[in-house]
Amino acid sequence: MPRPAVRQGDFDNNDVRLLQQMLRDMHYAVGNIDGDFGPVTEAALIAYQGDHMIGDPQGVCDVNTWAALEAQFGDLDGLRSEESIEDYVDDTYGAAHSSMDPEEQLAKLAVAANEQLAAAGVPNVPIQFGDAGTAWAVFDWRPWAVTVNRDLYVQAQEAGSAAENMDTIYHESRHAEQWWTIARLLAGLYDMDGAAINARTELNLDIANQATRDPILQSNTKTDAAIHWYEQTFGSSPVPAGVDAPREADAGATGGSVKRAVREYVEGGPAQGRAVLRRGHEDASEIRYLQELLTYRNFSPGRVDGDFGPVTEAAVKAFQASHGLTDDGKVGRLTWEALLP
Repeated sequence: MPRPAVRQGDFDNNDVRLLQQMLRDMHYAVGNIDGDFGPVTEAALIAYQGDHMIGDPQGVCDVNTWAALEAQFGDLDGLRSEESIEDYVDDTYGAAHSSMDPEEQLAKLAVAANEQLAAAGVPNVPIQFGDAGTAWAVFDWRPWAVTVNRDLYVQAQEAGSAAENMDTIYHESRHAEQWWTIARLLAGLYDMDGAAINARTELNLDIANQATRDPILQSNTKTDAAIHWYEQTFGSSPVPAGVDAPREADAGATGGSVKRAVREYVEGGPAQGRAVLRRGHEDASEIRYLQELLTYRNFSPGRVDGDFGPVTEAAVKAFQASHGLTDDGKVGRLTWEALLP
């Protein structure tokens, strides 16, 4: 679905957050990544549009600007999205900064990363300690697994750099998402079956077979970067002109997106410290407060009883959709910030 046009005056908007993040990654000064489209964001956007001769009205991010950004970044959804990064940080910050032993911590990070992969349609990726050589962690498409260097993980924890571990796990999960896109492209655009994909790339055969059941049949700006990467690496055919190699989830000179999100999480705001709530959650007092806020915002959760059931979930989804948030029914930091007075 095309992204909506955003312009000065849009407030607390997830598409504006994404635009701000990408402009910052390309070294355009946008100020805070806060979802508020003010004069600083407008000036950065006008500079980007001028540098790339984009046909949208100056200062409005519409279809042509989104297309140019997609061509540069590879995709704007999945693990690249601001929503995914925020959800992951919400779900992992407590565990990564706890006194749990490393195995327990990594298990929590792995579950959270795979939740984001599953939301993007990517098969589950085992994430565990093992021999990663001198690397912090490595995704290997052949067994379809992420291996984490335990010594480096522990060193980071002891040095107070838990955010580095959070970022690394997310970064390697992003590689899995990229490989899944490549496999689906080979199945659709190149008409390969699972065995052919495996023979060509050594991708895990089971994953290759799964990709053939969900092929990508037509190229677009979201898939061009994956095609480019594949053709550069495996030499299939000429590389499409003007398409940059895919950017990672942690692209940008200022550090990883997850690490930036952790900094913003720590800096606080009204939602800091709020639990991530979803259907079935057992914190009755926090759920009751959520239900009171939904009622206050005219999104009825049914009875204010501390039970996060289907009626409360439906109210959360309706509220999220009305505020430009991912309507997944999960109440993370962005949803709390929109709900709180």
